Amino acid sequence: MRVLLFALFSLFSLGVLADPGWKPFPHDQSTFDYSGDKLREAWPRLTRGFGDYPFPDAAWVQQMASTYPEALQQTLDGDTGFSGQPGEAQQYAERLQDVWRAVFRGDFAAAKAQGMALGVGGQVPAMYAQVIYAMFLADNREEKHRLLEEVVTHTKNAGDLAKADSVALFGGAYAKARLGEELSVPVVLKRGYTTQIPKELDALLSAHPKHPYALALYGGYHAGVIRKVGKMVGRMTYGATADKMELYFQRSFQQSDDLPIGHYEYANALNYVYGDDEEQKALEHLQRAVSLQPANAMEALEIAHAKKLLGAQSQASNR
Repeated sequence: MRVLLFALFSLFSLGVLADPGWKPFPHDQSTFDYSGDKLREAWPRLTRGFGDYPFPDAAWVQQMASTYPEALQQTLDGDTGFSGQPGEAQQYAERLQDVWRAVFRGDFAAAKAQGMALGVGGQVPAMYAQVIYAMFLADNREEKHRLLEEVVTHTKNAGDLAKADSVALFGGAYAKARLGEELSVPVVLKRGYTTQIPKELDALLSAHPKHPYALALYGGYHAGVIRKVGKMVGRMTYGATADKMELYFQRSFQQSDDLPIGHYEYANALNYVYGDDEEQKALEHLQRAVSLQPANAMEALEIAHAKKLLGAQSQASNR
């Protein structure tokens, strides 16, 4: 077990530090204090977008190690500070929990740096922090794309171990979907995103059918394809339809109706697929998004973004 644990957590010790130029979180962080036992108590709410996501305690560390003995065949060395000595699983878990605290607090640069130093377990919240930063705080589209592409690369290189984690799986698919929205159709096709995204979401939902974020992302994928190529080509070439878009969003809302991103992504999807015909419904979902109380820094950023979308759509509807 000692060698196995060492191999597992050294496997992805990539030595990557966060970009020193990352901007600080722009909103009040005082309500996002999850120090000590507060993190475990709030964990179900903080991670409700991922469905039933396990708390990263010492038992989880040991379970991951025993579940993936192939790690022994993939690496022989590494430097995560974890050698498998008795008691080190608890120490490692505490460090990992601190990474998650940084994510939820909005200290995204620290979360990336500290997470990547912990290997495979830490890579998950590290890349999650990077996705959030890219989507909401990156200075320009070039930086946003660079950060998202790095997430895609790290997820791909992580192999089967990271693919077992629903956050890692979702993060990789989400990064591709957001890139796909802004890249040209030829580039998206060349990269294979149109086939990779549904395949990855199918795999994720097969293992975690009650994953609200993945369900909403799948709905958004169908809407995005229709937006890019139209309803007929979308249906005939990619199997994308308005009915599937609606189904995935409704399944997501059934699991959790208080995720800001779910409501503003649905509003976007309604605009993409129906245009002005569902303008009022889109406004209602944006209003729902801005009415929610954020549980963490990411949700605060999502609500701020929803407010901008609501303002723009309200203005457009009054013209």
